[in-house]
Amino acid sequence: MNLLEQAKLERDRLNKVIALLEGTATTTTAKTAKSTKRHGHVWTAAEKKAMSLKQKAAWAKRRKKA
Repeated sequence: MNLLEQAKLERDRLNKVIALLEGTATTTTAKTAKSTKRHGHVWTAAEKKAMSLKQKAAWAKRRKKA
């Protein structure tokens, strides 16, 4: 690695540090934390009961078949 390449790497590193200090840089952790939030359907007790009965029926059908 020659002197020019080293200087460019150092410049890039310093630019990243400056951007972080100024608050202009976007970090991947902010995006990751935002995307891990779940916004889905919240199951009601009636829906849970219906799904439970449906799954039990499917298991019984499989047992009967075997």
